Formats: sequence, C-alpha cells, structure tokens
Amino acid sequence: MEHIAAFMILVACSEDLGSCEQKQVPSVAFETLQQCQAELSPLRRMASDVHGKTFGACVEVDPALFYEDAEIVWHVTAQDGLTVQLELLNPEMSIVTIAQAPSPNDIRQIN
Repeated sequence: MEHIAAFMILVACSEDLGSCEQKQVPSVAFETLQQCQAELSPLRRMASDVHGKTFGACVEVDPALFYEDAEIVWHVTAQDGLTVQLELLNPEMSIVTIAQAPSPNDIRQIN
C-alpha cells in the first residue's frame, strides 16, 4: 500500500487578491515531497498563463496521519502569499495543527 508523504495545493487569485479559489490538480497526494515539488512547478506555470496570480505549495504530512480526519486550511495575503495548514479534527480536543507548508518566503508567486 502506498503511503502519503505530501499533498499539493494550487490556488488562483484575482490581481488584487480579492478572490481566490483552489484549483484542481491531476494528482493531489505524493509519496515524497520531492515528487510533489517536481510536479508543482509546471502546473504553476500553466495556471499562471490563465489566472491573474497563482500560488502553489507542497505540504509534507506524517504518513501515520492518513486515517485521521483533517481539514486543509489555506489563506492568501499580499504580505504572506499562500499559507497552508493541515489541521487534525478531533471532537474531543481542540483543533491541533499537524502539518504546515514551508514559510511563505519559500513559496514563489507566479504572475
């Protein structure tokens, strides 16, 4: 059975970042962070040809968390660019952050 070590997120925004939406990608889950990053670059270039501003990230995930209920939370701001977190949802505990994308300085914006 494959394990998931990273997931990809691609977000397209208007020029003023007033509206953003997550875009579908051919493959969401990856066995390594490097595989995700290799596929992200060309997808970001293609999306930037169609959309105003495009942001993308590969987020490393602990494979042991595969069967946990979690939510992907992302935000785009002019100051920070794309920030992504994977939050574990546990009804008996508060939401705990279990994965996070690299710092926004490590994520490149494609215009």
